[in-house]
Amino acid sequence: MKNTKTTLRCLLFSVFLLSSGILVIGQSKKGSMERFKEEKIAYFNQKLNLSEKESDKFWAVYEDLHNRNMKINEDEKNLLNYYSCNYDAMSEQEVDETISKFMDLQKERSNLTYEYHEKFVKIIGKRKTMKMYAIEREFRIYLLEKFRSQRDHDGGNRDHQRE
Repeated sequence: MKNTKTTLRCLLFSVFLLSSGILVIGQSKKGSMERFKEEKIAYFNQKLNLSEKESDKFWAVYEDLHNRNMKINEDEKNLLNYYSCNYDAMSEQEVDETISKFMDLQKERSNLTYEYHEKFVKIIGKRKTMKMYAIEREFRIYLLEKFRSQRDHDGGNRDHQRE
């Protein structure tokens, strides 16, 4: 039983890290979230070849989706933190309820994806919507590489300064 709880805790914690890990990149310096947003807009506009009209509509919907996803992420973080702090004292019923809440949040996230998919198709069409999904992944990889490069560069400077 204890092994099951430990496995579940690790699984839930891993899901949390994966879903929120990209946020850490933008929180290191003041204003970096704004720079991140500007860079993302430029990146997507260029890669999707959005017209000005498409861009205005697209980003209003994209921002709304982002805000709703952030709310789900916050609820998920709070739920996982609560579980992590209390799992030893929780009854099986409380664990089941926590799992149910967690799965409801996953379902809510999935439902948002479907709901907003239709909105994106109406604004930019099917081809660009599918391309947007690929670009989102591409942009995350781009950010991770950029972060690693900056970290390696900054780390190299710190090491050099210590000598």
